[in-house]
Amino acid sequence: MGKWRLAGVLVAVAAAMGAGEATAQREGGEATFVDRSDVQAVLVVVTVTDPKGRPVATLGEKDFRLFIDNLEYPITSFWREAEMPLSLCLVVDVSGSMAGRRLARVREALSEFVVALRPTDEVSLVTFGAGEVKRRVPFGADPYLVLRVLGSIDGWGTTALFDTVATAPSLMEGARHQRQAVLLFTDGVDTASAMSAEQARAVLEGMAAPLYAFGIEPPPPEGGAETYETLLQRLAAASGGRYLRADSAGVLLGLARELRRELGTRYLIAFQPSGVGQEKWRRIRIAVTSPFRARARDGYVGTLP
Repeated sequence: MGKWRLAGVLVAVAAAMGAGEATAQREGGEATFVDRSDVQAVLVVVTVTDPKGRPVATLGEKDFRLFIDNLEYPITSFWREAEMPLSLCLVVDVSGSMAGRRLARVREALSEFVVALRPTDEVSLVTFGAGEVKRRVPFGADPYLVLRVLGSIDGWGTTALFDTVATAPSLMEGARHQRQAVLLFTDGVDTASAMSAEQARAVLEGMAAPLYAFGIEPPPPEGGAETYETLLQRLAAASGGRYLRADSAGVLLGLARELRRELGTRYLIAFQPSGVGQEKWRRIRIAVTSPFRARARDGYVGTLP
């Protein structure tokens, strides 16, 4: 298959993002199909870092290798993200434990992203707390409305973190661009979710947009159980994003600057599943030229390329 035209691939990816949940079961699903006409492209966002953890933005297609279920496939569609417009969804915990100082510091951190947006970029604000997830600012609105709206909110109520994470695939609804990211700001304490952490993680594995979770002054572990911080790390990693730990709310601004630079250095790899054979969970692995390290989403539901 020859090199795809960018526009054609992005149309296919856009359709895939809006297609809803796959009917196949992860690991051992029964659904199979042949010669499907509606097979969609899979978009993989890749972040590359050097041995010191610094983003690397100068690699080319030849520096990457794509493996699906441990089988290598040629890379036929590859781009650097820096010149592409960005759709950014900001998700903020506004529960009672975030009230006051923490929310004020989150607003400062968000200003780092809002001020740096280019005319072609767009942003949306979603808040969660007191039993509701609410889109406060839609994509396409004035970006500075994010700061004004957040400045008017006082934190209160309980936190349903995992239930909120489960809505993540719909957070990008209305976004115009295929370069995307979801930023989550929370203290990590879940007091009201009906969904478990594992169920939330399974949802994130199907996300096309990476989730970057800011853990603000995370609580200490209790009784040897897995901490909320560890769970946030796993949730972010499942989508190809990462966890950023803020030991104090005062360091959020510095972490935001670090991530803003990183978001301008990522790469996009897209491929087309064949539509032949069993539709099930497929593991993605991206290898990159030594000594660099690549980070990407864990996998997708579909057939092999």
